[in-house]
Amino acid sequence: MLRIVVNVLLLVGISLGVKAQEKGVAYELKLDSVSVLGKRLLKNIGIQKTRLDTVVLHDNIALSLADVLSVHSTVFVKSYGRATQSTAEFRGTSASHTQVLWNGMRINSPMIGTVDFSMIPSYFIDDAALYHGASSIGLIGGGLGGAIELNTKPVQNEGIQAQYIQGIGSFDTYDQFLRLTYGNDHWQASSRVVYSTAENDYKYTNYDKKTDVYENGVLVDSYHPEERNKSGYFDDLHVLQEVYYRTDRGHRWGMSTWFTASKRGLPFLSVDYKQDTEFTNEQKVHTSRTVLSWDYFWDCFKWSAKGGYVYSDIAYDYFSKRKDFVSMDITHSRCYVNTWFGQWAMEYSPSSQWFFSANVDIYENQVKSKDKSPYHIGDNYDKERFEGMACLSARWKPAECLAVAVCLREEMYGENAVPVVPALFIDYVISKRWNLVAKASIARNYRYPSLDDLYFQPGGNPDLEPEHGFTYDGGVEFQIAWKCYLLKGNVVAFNSYIDDWILWTPNTKGFWQPSNVREVHNYGVEMTTDNMFVLSKNAKLNISGNFAWTSSKNYGERINSNDASYGKQLCYIPEYSAAVTPRLLWKNWIFSYKWSYYSERFTTTSNEVSYITGRLKPYYMSDLSIEKRFSWKWVELSVKGIVNNLFGSEYVTVLSRPMPRRNCELFLEIRPKFFGKKQ
Repeated sequence: MLRIVVNVLLLVGISLGVKAQEKGVAYELKLDSVSVLGKRLLKNIGIQKTRLDTVVLHDNIALSLADVLSVHSTVFVKSYGRATQSTAEFRGTSASHTQVLWNGMRINSPMIGTVDFSMIPSYFIDDAALYHGASSIGLIGGGLGGAIELNTKPVQNEGIQAQYIQGIGSFDTYDQFLRLTYGNDHWQASSRVVYSTAENDYKYTNYDKKTDVYENGVLVDSYHPEERNKSGYFDDLHVLQEVYYRTDRGHRWGMSTWFTASKRGLPFLSVDYKQDTEFTNEQKVHTSRTVLSWDYFWDCFKWSAKGGYVYSDIAYDYFSKRKDFVSMDITHSRCYVNTWFGQWAMEYSPSSQWFFSANVDIYENQVKSKDKSPYHIGDNYDKERFEGMACLSARWKPAECLAVAVCLREEMYGENAVPVVPALFIDYVISKRWNLVAKASIARNYRYPSLDDLYFQPGGNPDLEPEHGFTYDGGVEFQIAWKCYLLKGNVVAFNSYIDDWILWTPNTKGFWQPSNVREVHNYGVEMTTDNMFVLSKNAKLNISGNFAWTSSKNYGERINSNDASYGKQLCYIPEYSAAVTPRLLWKNWIFSYKWSYYSERFTTTSNEVSYITGRLKPYYMSDLSIEKRFSWKWVELSVKGIVNNLFGSEYVTVLSRPMPRRNCELFLEIRPKFFGKKQ
């Protein structure tokens, strides 16, 4: 299997392709000879970074950011089902080791330390960047695996523009997207709305159950029954409002407000025999995020300041609603989170050889957690925690081919401070002709326990130590242009050690409790490639791909005498993954195909495969889309059809959480022209 994956990526690497754009000159990439395509930014010295631009994000408009990451990056996305919790994991680490920023403000839950990417519409993101391993140090601390930076941008158009998209799909799925923008020399404003709803009652073959067939009282056969996704409905509303103002003296002010109202049924496990008419399993989330920003550009300086606020309330109810019994709460959970954020940052570039930066971030978190169940009445915690972070960096280019960067980070959590976090980055230009650059980095990092880790009742452990580790990585990136052909990509090898890894395990008192028990060694290789080619006056092709080999093994002390996890791959971490995405633009047609592969994943720390639930089988995914665009005097239209899971693969990413088989979507996009003219 590995050979197949590698061969596919090698074919991608030598394939001819082009970056499909909505509009542009047909032969815009035509060059007479190989040339260096651009200068290296001192800001990016040694950084291992994957960027998802607007074309990629908005081409996947119907998807959440979780779905986009699963195909267009080497990050592994663990999904509990369609429109349910999805988390991102870098390089074999856990979801809590991935830090996420939105317009500069961290949006990881202070309670559990993770982000649900199924709650982030790709339509709301204009630019996404993934910082792998040590590269996240300059951005934020705690990213033992990496960090993801999500940004919105001021509109680049004059006057008023409008966009409306209506989507309809399988499982009674309806999607509406609306955007209104306004821009002039000083003001830019944007309003976006996403509303999605679905019964989400797809059918699947339940391989966790068997139905026996009897004849005359004798068992003659058995089969796996076909069932439907019970209690999987969702109703999600997202509203994003942005306003920016730019002065003639270099000042830029901005405000971004993002509101989410979500009501979701939580699907029952495939091993569950309950009926959704007998029980309610539901989650409601209301979240409001606001960021205010100021930027000032003067000579060699850039000054910026930000302030933000996040409010979130999460309600989870699981209760019986049988007609012959009195309704009873099985789980009744309420969580209220308030976060205040402030940031000051400075950048100074006195010459082409030097670049300095500094920033200070502060967070004030307030969490109220209330849980009620037949087993634990009145379990709750009410905590506040101040978090302060400061980072200094210096970047130096002593020669045209060499650049070095040093970064120092200090963090405080309440009255506790972690040791200084250092990082070193190096760039070396091997060949200007081929734009071949070697990159290397080394960094130490810490992640302080979440509030649930410390105070959750019952089970929280206030004596937990911060997780900490070293990360090393090195590789090469390249960018080659020749006539109508452009090839770019990178290959990176990484090696990291994480000590005092926090793990929740059952204790002798009958509940789960976290402790610092693991010592994890992660190592592997990441590869990305993007091939671009202008085939003719009316045809362009782009083939992008990625491949990851990840070994993530536990070398910590045994929890008990039965612990067989030593030297074994961590749960749910695939050793191999790959994706290839060809995209052809011909006249007013766009054809896209997405192929992805994930190797087997273990569900037990011992990697036991003697029983059927010990491993999740490898799976392939194929998605196909066709789009036709029309243009008239007063309006632009596009019709897009999508077939997801083209070959009907039956797969899961989490045990007993089946995913949908083949399903379809149809979208109609309308862009009036009479409002304004695009620049």
